[in-house]
Amino acid sequence: RLLWSNCRTQWQPTTRRCRATASAPPQAMAITADVSDPLDDTKGGDSIWGHWQQDKKDQVVLTLIPPVGANPRNIRVSITSSSIKVMFMGETRMDGELFGKVLADECEWQFDNGKDGGRVLVITLHKCEGGWWDRVCKQDEPIDTSRFDDVPFMLGGMQDHQYVP
Repeated sequence: RLLWSNCRTQWQPTTRRCRATASAPPQAMAITADVSDPLDDTKGGDSIWGHWQQDKKDQVVLTLIPPVGANPRNIRVSITSSSIKVMFMGETRMDGELFGKVLADECEWQFDNGKDGGRVLVITLHKCEGGWWDRVCKQDEPIDTSRFDDVPFMLGGMQDHQYVP
């Protein structure tokens, strides 16, 4: 049986089984609804490696489209506090110094179904300090973050002839 273990954010297959210790009783897990605000797709951008979005507080979510034939066994994601490297089937897709520091032990990735039915690799980075990032890696093209904190105008998308007082 093949299990996956997280060893300092480098995911590798392992055949070891975890055993529960008799000294610690099992903890009850509370299941609660996710009431967090969804990430705004306009507060991110596209890059040569994929798409990303963020919130101001602590998250940056990266979405990469894997090549045909990729599966969790041939994906390598390595995250340190200041860099990231993503490899699909031995080929490097993303490698660079991050724009800001992250909590490497809290970062995670998952191989999931995308909106269009295809597979995607979703990587969640947890920022050490809040604030808007204008890019994920320092070599990426920056985006304009100057209006991210503006409150949206509810009638902003309407033309003058559509607005009836």
